[in-house]
Amino acid sequence: MMDTSSIDVLLVDDSGFFRTIVSDRLGEADNVSVWKAENGEEALATLSERSVDCVVSDFEMPGLNGLELYERVDEEYGLPFILLTGQGDERTASRAIGAGIDDYLRKDDIAEEGQLQLLANRIENVVAQRRANEKYELLVNNTPDEITQVAVDGTITAANEAAARSFDTTRSELTGAHLSDVLPKETAAGRIEHGRRALTAGSAVTFQDSFGVRHFHNVAAPVSVGSEADSFQLITRDITGQKRRERELEARTEELAVINRLVRHDINNDIQLLLAWADGIERYVDDENAREYVERIQHTCDHIDELTTIARDFVDSIGSDAEFSLTGIDLRQILDDEIEKADRRHEELTISVERPIPQVAVRANELLSSVFGNLLSNAARHNDSAEPRVTVTVEESTTEVTVRFADNGPGVPDSQKAAIFGKGEMGPDSPGTGIGLYLAHTLVEQYGGEITVEDNEPTGCVFTVTLPKHA
Repeated sequence: MMDTSSIDVLLVDDSGFFRTIVSDRLGEADNVSVWKAENGEEALATLSERSVDCVVSDFEMPGLNGLELYERVDEEYGLPFILLTGQGDERTASRAIGAGIDDYLRKDDIAEEGQLQLLANRIENVVAQRRANEKYELLVNNTPDEITQVAVDGTITAANEAAARSFDTTRSELTGAHLSDVLPKETAAGRIEHGRRALTAGSAVTFQDSFGVRHFHNVAAPVSVGSEADSFQLITRDITGQKRRERELEARTEELAVINRLVRHDINNDIQLLLAWADGIERYVDDENAREYVERIQHTCDHIDELTTIARDFVDSIGSDAEFSLTGIDLRQILDDEIEKADRRHEELTISVERPIPQVAVRANELLSSVFGNLLSNAARHNDSAEPRVTVTVEESTTEVTVRFADNGPGVPDSQKAAIFGKGEMGPDSPGTGIGLYLAHTLVEQYGGEITVEDNEPTGCVFTVTLPKHA
């Protein structure tokens, strides 16, 4: 059985004996139901009252003959149709096939003992084929891509609804038109040429073209079905929006490159000069109040230096292919270095490591230092306790490593925990604590890991970074 769903058959024959034999045998199948009609007029009356999946009709009948009935059925219902002809009636069979009938059989062949299964098989075949065609047509007509079948001379022989909408016409009006009737001549000529190449190569050809402000991605595929073998199917997708986004992305990348150069060189160089001058003038300042201002300048410069580093790393994380070039990074070395930097930069902060950091490689890149550096700086800058502290704990499992930064600061309100990494709109009113945490979140996600925040006891918060091990 080719299709296990039910099949309703209308059997039309002026021989009551033949109708009975055939309907009884077909009705033995669990999935076939048979309705009977004595002539063409009765068959049409039956079709007006009930739905069937296939019509099986004798050719020689009083009134409407089998071919005339087929024409009416095809015009009004479009049903699969099997014609039964007499012995030696090849001319009738030829006419039937030319008219578009689905299949034909000689009555003598199926009337023989044990041969009715042949008719059952043919019924299942034509119904299964029609149902497959209907599903394909439904799929084609519901796709947003424009699909046309084009003859080698450029004539459109079929089109789906998307193609008709694109050219502001109907499928019937589009069928029979030449590509150059609905497209600029150069564009039509290009598509026809690619279609001919697909026919010559015997395989699909992919190409892009455009006209006006619209851009298209096209696939020309040869059709290899009977008399249509000299035509090709043209599948066209409008990529105008995609091209616009690509241009916007290119412009954004260029702007990021300018910002990156500015951060890397000009601003960073000026900050280093300010730090050097502040260090130089400090030895000449004896007044305690004046020394305080020098220290403020130094701290502010340190903060600006930290922000430029964050901005530089942020540009690197979104303006390059860093996420596709991940490798094994020594967690202990990166974390030790960042703890040492934070210890020098934030003299008031006490950093302790609860247990030895394991020697393990995680899947990341060099920007992992920004993740740890920003979390340590966040623990210092947003800690209002008299003795700010942060405890670092590292645990490893078979597949991942977890690093926790527990501080004794004011903590993070529950209402802000979901937004603290700046996943929403960033700006002055953002509930996040700044671009540093947003950068940390972005990088950890690129590594295939996770970063979260929860309450610490008795006060403060714990930032947890989970990273996959490098295989």
